Amino acid sequence: MTLEDLWKLTRRHAIAIVACTLAGLAIANAWMLLQPKEYTARAAGYVTAGGGQTIGESFSSQTLAQQKAKAYVTLFSNRNVAESVIKDLGLKTTPQELAGRITATVPEDGVTIDVTAKGPTPQEARNVADAVVSAAAAEAKRMEEAGPDRRTVGADGQTRTIESTAQVVIEPSESALLPTSPSSPDPTRILPLGLLLGLLVGYAVAYVRHRNDTKLRHVEDVEEITGSGVLGILPQSQDLGSERGDARRVKSFHERESLRKLRTNLRFVDVDHQPRSIVVTSANQGEGKSTVASNLATVLAESGEQVVLIDADLRRSAVARALDVDGSVGLTQVLAGTIPLTEALQPTQVPGLEVLVAGEVPPNPSELLGSHRMESLISQLSSSHFVVLDAPPLLPVTDAALLSRSADGAVLVVAAGKTHKEELERAAGALRAVDGKVLGAILNQVSTRKVDRIRYGDVEYGYSKSYSADAYEADEAGTLSRRDLKARRAKR
Repeated sequence: MTLEDLWKLTRRHAIAIVACTLAGLAIANAWMLLQPKEYTARAAGYVTAGGGQTIGESFSSQTLAQQKAKAYVTLFSNRNVAESVIKDLGLKTTPQELAGRITATVPEDGVTIDVTAKGPTPQEARNVADAVVSAAAAEAKRMEEAGPDRRTVGADGQTRTIESTAQVVIEPSESALLPTSPSSPDPTRILPLGLLLGLLVGYAVAYVRHRNDTKLRHVEDVEEITGSGVLGILPQSQDLGSERGDARRVKSFHERESLRKLRTNLRFVDVDHQPRSIVVTSANQGEGKSTVASNLATVLAESGEQVVLIDADLRRSAVARALDVDGSVGLTQVLAGTIPLTEALQPTQVPGLEVLVAGEVPPNPSELLGSHRMESLISQLSSSHFVVLDAPPLLPVTDAALLSRSADGAVLVVAAGKTHKEELERAAGALRAVDGKVLGAILNQVSTRKVDRIRYGDVEYGYSKSYSADAYEADEAGTLSRRDLKARRAKR
């Protein structure tokens, strides 16, 4: 996985990753709160070894103190020392348990012994640290004085017995301070660890979801599967996403702008052989292809084009309802030869747009749509009009694939977050199997919410607030100059 793949994974599954990270942090915090608190106090003892009248004697004493310090470091976890501390402080614990809470260290070539003691309360930790140093000093003194007595002969010839005295002693040099915060559990270690584990779990969940989720959400995925460009990205809308939406509804600025971009891109899809007849279809039912076809025909007519919208979905017609025209007489009667084409075409409220509805439901839709008469009808209309055919979905039936042979190409409508990769692959393969041309795809129902744009990487709809719908319409109509537009934007 490259850094780009990791960034895409993070972008598409940002919510899951953040949620797992926060959950890891919360679990770590809860675990930390449930753990018993432990405080640590530090004290120190200094080892001295007699003294000296000369520099040599002082050096020898210092060397002896260093050696004794290394030997005495084990006294601080000694059983006798632990028992003495328990007795002095009245602790309810065992010598073994207390010894496990005490640590003594001595630096290299040093004579200071550093002692750390742990306890369930700050007071106990401090008291144990000080008591351990005192008890260890007493134990060291006892061991030093336990040596044999020495006999010596004085100047008067008398023999005297000299009791053994401690030449090396441990002096408390630094008393313990009262701890202000617990040393365990340590939030500076536990919380970052929980954060890291939560992040790793989040990426694991994101990777599993990425591997198992085949729904199409991104432009690059659609282009890779279809082998053609994405002609338009339509925002999430109740009407644009409905199979039987109302094409006459007043649309928002984002919806109008996305349809205009689709119209512009369709004109430049093949500049050498500009299409005059296109089939609008999808992989499955309910992806908005009928409503997209109706709205595309509408914006083409609004630009001055003479357009005919043919409802070629003879099984579940939707164009008549979308444009509020009579759906009783239409394509099936024309193909059967019962009525002429001129009588079947119906005008709409949009100047330049005529509609040929589906008509009566025939018993053989595929045969009618794949007939030479249908091919001749498309050729006749496309000589003077731009023909948009609303075709059935490709996976359930073969109607759209048959129509694509008679038209200049097909446009695939893909519902973002709904259409699966394998479904689009099969749909594009069905068109290529009959030598149909895939002009491009339309990514429909793309969320315009900021969170989803970050998640899916679709930033198509990031318009400037100063660029209003009114200014755009005036600009498109050519009624405002650039200077007028700038002045209007400045006022707003």
